[in-house]
Amino acid sequence: MVALPMSSFTETITIDAPIDRVWATLADIGSIHEWNPGVHDSYTISEAASGLGARRHCDLGGRNYLKESVASMAEHEHLTMRVDESNLPFARADIRFDLDGDGSRTTVSVTPDYALKFGPLGALMDVVMVRRTYRKGMASLLRGLKRHVEVVDA
Repeated sequence: MVALPMSSFTETITIDAPIDRVWATLADIGSIHEWNPGVHDSYTISEAASGLGARRHCDLGGRNYLKESVASMAEHEHLTMRVDESNLPFARADIRFDLDGDGSRTTVSVTPDYALKFGPLGALMDVVMVRRTYRKGMASLLRGLKRHVEVVDA
């Protein structure tokens, strides 16, 4: 079996809200469409709506979609979503959210760890186009999370 080249980067934002509110939004996996502008619709597809193993479907617009599951989590600390199925060119992808709160503010970092399909061609696609687009999407996701949580708090 050939090892796929992995890519990773981190985007970070500070949210003016306590960690429990930020965590509650992230842990409600079926509602990501309410705050992530890159997701048109989302819903849980597992019996459990949250927690380890919980699954969701995300409609990304057009015919693009993701089916993800909670791969790891520690309440108020981190949540990792694994892309289990998609029509995007991911061979594998984990998206980890790390939270660090100081009482009234929470710093959230998102780190995708991914490999594209198509071997060396996929690695080239990542360098030329995918990483830049993916990074913009993750920054937009964080800005959407910030707006949503801060508005809910207001």
